[in-house]
Amino acid sequence: MRAQNELSPYFAEIDKRTDNALKGIREVRRSAKLKSLPSQPKGTVAGTGFLVLFAVFVGFFLD
Repeated sequence: MRAQNELSPYFAEIDKRTDNALKGIREVRRSAKLKSLPSQPKGTVAGTGFLVLFAVFVGFFLD
């Protein structure tokens, strides 16, 4: 029982800090201005190019 009483202030501090952190997260979420990201055709083309290049290398190693 004594050990429980010794740790009690630590758990109270952890609880208080957790509540403050969650409060901050809720505040940030509430104030966030969400915007959709513009489409990125350059990224899609580059990704497709890397995929084709990878397929070519795999084809060379399988031969």
